[in-house]
Amino acid sequence: MNDLSITPWKCPFCIGGIEPSTGGQARERCLHCSGVGLTDDPCGDADRAPRPPALMRTPCGDCAFRPGSPELEASGTQLPDAEPFFCHQGLPVNAYGAYTPVATFRGLPLGAMVCAGWWAAQTGEPLPARPYREIPITEDQVEARWGHTPKILTDPTNSHAEDQ
Repeated sequence: MNDLSITPWKCPFCIGGIEPSTGGQARERCLHCSGVGLTDDPCGDADRAPRPPALMRTPCGDCAFRPGSPELEASGTQLPDAEPFFCHQGLPVNAYGAYTPVATFRGLPLGAMVCAGWWAAQTGEPLPARPYREIPITEDQVEARWGHTPKILTDPTNSHAEDQ
């Protein structure tokens, strides 16, 4: 079962879920959008709904949805289709160079923004045209974020530090 629901359009038949009347007074709940005011089936000309606040404004330089990205080169095998895909910007990098969220809830990274490239692919917006560019993570950057020597080896109160 797919729980993902995106309604990227304002309903073109109502105002905020209420059908307008000729006299300017509201009539009834809109039947096209079920009174929500947003729809995924605009049936013609419609304005875009506001973007969610937890969505990156633009795809980053090494966005997985840019042409030439390792994820797209692997035929999209690593890109989720029916679940949100989160941007790695601001997430810590582990020693293997993988982005690792600090906290998760039900498998979703807390505080991470939704990838702008994923959003574009899901809503029919134009995908990034500029090609993917590798943003290197050097050993110095990993050391600055995580430290070189694990705490277990430097803590004098740790009995395992004496064994090393």
